[in-house]
Amino acid sequence: METMVNVWAVVEHVRVASGAAELAIFTAILYWFFTSSRVADMLEVVGERVGGWCGRDSNSLRQAVRARRRHHNDIYTKLDQERTTRASSLFRVKEGPVVPAPQPATRPPAGLACARCAPVSRESWQDPKAVDTGAVINILDIGQQNFANGGVVSRCLCDLAQCCNLSNYDYKDMVPEVLKDESFQQAVEKSALNEVENKGSGDSVTPELRRRVEARAKKVLMDISSAMSNRVLKIVAWLCHKAVRRIAGGGCGTRAACVERLRRAKTAGLPLIFVPLHRSHLDYILVTFTLYLTGLRPPLVAAGDNMRIPFFGWFLRGCGAFYIRRRVDGSEYHGDQVYKTALRSYILNSLAAKNNLEFFIEGGRTRTGKPQPPKAGILSVIMDAYLDGTIDDALLVPVTLNYDRLVDGNFVREQLGMPKQMETFWTALRGIWRTLNTNHGSIRVDFNQPLSLKELATSFQNYNYLKAPIESTLTPPNNNLAVNLDRQILYNHSHSSMYGADVSVDHKMMVEAIGRHLVYDAAQATAFMCTNVVSYVLLTEHRRGCTLKQLSHAVAMRGAALSRDGRDLGYTGEAPTLLKHALDMLGRSLVRREGSGEKQRVRPQRSIAASLELAYYSNTVAAHYAAPAIVATALESIIRQPNADQEIIRHTELMEASLQLCEILSQEFILCAPCHRVEETMMRALESLIASEVITPVESNSGLEEQQWSRRFARTLDDEEIEDDDRPDPTLRIKYRVSQRPEALLERTRLLRTLRPLLEGYAAAGRGLRAGSQKDLIKATLDDLTEDYTQHKMLYGEAISTDAIRNCWRLLKQWGVIELYTHNKVRMLRVVPPYDAQSRRDAVCEHLYKFNVQSPLL
Repeated sequence: METMVNVWAVVEHVRVASGAAELAIFTAILYWFFTSSRVADMLEVVGERVGGWCGRDSNSLRQAVRARRRHHNDIYTKLDQERTTRASSLFRVKEGPVVPAPQPATRPPAGLACARCAPVSRESWQDPKAVDTGAVINILDIGQQNFANGGVVSRCLCDLAQCCNLSNYDYKDMVPEVLKDESFQQAVEKSALNEVENKGSGDSVTPELRRRVEARAKKVLMDISSAMSNRVLKIVAWLCHKAVRRIAGGGCGTRAACVERLRRAKTAGLPLIFVPLHRSHLDYILVTFTLYLTGLRPPLVAAGDNMRIPFFGWFLRGCGAFYIRRRVDGSEYHGDQVYKTALRSYILNSLAAKNNLEFFIEGGRTRTGKPQPPKAGILSVIMDAYLDGTIDDALLVPVTLNYDRLVDGNFVREQLGMPKQMETFWTALRGIWRTLNTNHGSIRVDFNQPLSLKELATSFQNYNYLKAPIESTLTPPNNNLAVNLDRQILYNHSHSSMYGADVSVDHKMMVEAIGRHLVYDAAQATAFMCTNVVSYVLLTEHRRGCTLKQLSHAVAMRGAALSRDGRDLGYTGEAPTLLKHALDMLGRSLVRREGSGEKQRVRPQRSIAASLELAYYSNTVAAHYAAPAIVATALESIIRQPNADQEIIRHTELMEASLQLCEILSQEFILCAPCHRVEETMMRALESLIASEVITPVESNSGLEEQQWSRRFARTLDDEEIEDDDRPDPTLRIKYRVSQRPEALLERTRLLRTLRPLLEGYAAAGRGLRAGSQKDLIKATLDDLTEDYTQHKMLYGEAISTDAIRNCWRLLKQWGVIELYTHNKVRMLRVVPPYDAQSRRDAVCEHLYKFNVQSPLL
């Protein structure tokens, strides 16, 4: 009992002590609550609101509390001063001029439809209220954005979740449709009759022979056909997510406005025909990958039959690839009417089924980095489908791709005359492994504004200067290039193995014109990567080397100049950082760095292989400067002639020489869209040289020629009628003064070096012209160029290129100087009379040599 009393006493003491502690804590909380500035702030807000409701201006409780405490702590004085300062600052902001917040840098609009050929397409497929800021989205981040607020699993596996949630599309098998096609059946019947005639038996087509021919025709069709599968597409999309993240450290970007335009265009219900420029084997996947991830229907893709390799070919077929032979005419497949008909029927039935289509209009991959003239075979089939009513219309979408570093490696072997290595399973496997273990920087995939095929075909009929094609070759110097050059270029290139026998020349030239327009539009929308700009600056402005600081300044100035010209730069950031990234991408095998710190010097490697690979990246920018470079080269060829005036040059003489050089380089560059005259392009290039003060107009004291002609016309009006042909050319007396300022000389040097390697290759091809096999002639010409380069007679290693030699031969073939033919499966070259005489041949080739003159600027 006593123990219980003691325990109870202890409990009572504890309860009293805990109660005292609770009371002390409660008192401290009350003290903190009523003395805290936070409570005063809350009461201040409540008091001000209540005062506002009552219609009176109440004083702040916090200020009253501070006034009572001011003699204890002067910190409240500082707080009141800060509050007063903030209030006055806000007053000044409200009453003063409004300064907008800094906006992100915008890119110039790119990929718009031609205002002259397709004005309706230019105004369509875009939101009139939206402004194209040029924002670039990284398609690899779409999954992360879509599942940012999802669960833990979807956030961690966002790529997989994005691929699993991609839309499914219905892809109908076209093989049964083609087998029932009337034209295909006629081709099979004709093939069976040809076999009977070749045997000479004179019998009719037997059922057994017909079954054999049908089986062979069906195999041809099965080799062509695609096997598009939604499952394969999703698997490949997920694999591409992982692969592209690994190889493209800078991501894979596309313009947001381009994607939005395509989404609007697909609502028209017309097939979208994507026409990419071809740089890499990865192009096949990237275009489909970008369209699929952005919610657009993946297209059927025309792929070369060299890509039909085990396993990888099956994957490409599942992604929509249908395989076409690389060559039809001029090969063992010449005259294979069953194959031609099967391919045409497959494409036409695919378009009729509302499938999207993709084909590379250049044919193969560019080996030089420049856009190549179009191969209009598949485009002619699409044009036939429109003309015969198979499709009401189609939307052509030029596509351009660019890489910081080329994924497929370089094309040096082929440029040096070595045969192309055919793709096999093991070479593809090694290439993929090498690619996955290399950082290729950034990738850009951009889509131009969709162009109506119907609108382009209608617009072509309005260009009278493209009509009445030249039926006979015009060899220099008899060409009236100011009149004939535009249609001569189209006429010389408008040949394709896919044309039918009854196709008119006007139809061929229309297809060629549309093809060149698509290539030109895609080239103009190509985003320049930092490696392109750095390579161009090194080869044209600082070929002998410079300090890192000088190179950084030159790259920044060149990038700013390209932006002013309306070109899109596929890179952003500070110049030193970009330069370091570009040099790392190019590698020490292409660019040599000596020293360290501010005195570090950079220059291109002097090996032929390095020059060729560096020129590949540079040529993307060189194509942009081709027109002013042609005018500058023509200027140099005139003033460096013996006894020529090196200070004053006539306008007519300069324009005539520029047009001659345009004809020579017609295989290298597409200088303008066919809806514009080449002469107009040269005039704009001439104006750019005047704007940069490379040349300046010479003022005439006698007044304008137009004014003088009008005075003479007024005097003779009463005497006789003057015909329009008697009116003198007002440009005859226009002259220009060649500037000798250091800045003007540097600009001329840059433009001259832009074209000089090509002219060196053309001149060597002209000097080595003789009869023989093409392989032997190419090897001999390359050996001559290599010897000149090693002996320092020529400064440009990139001139040692098979592409320049072949393009020169194509030009001479158009002039009627040579003939290219096949003998015993060997490609041969023959000089056509009367040019088999050396003197006559040199007279024509003199037009190649005169632009390759020696100049102190070089």
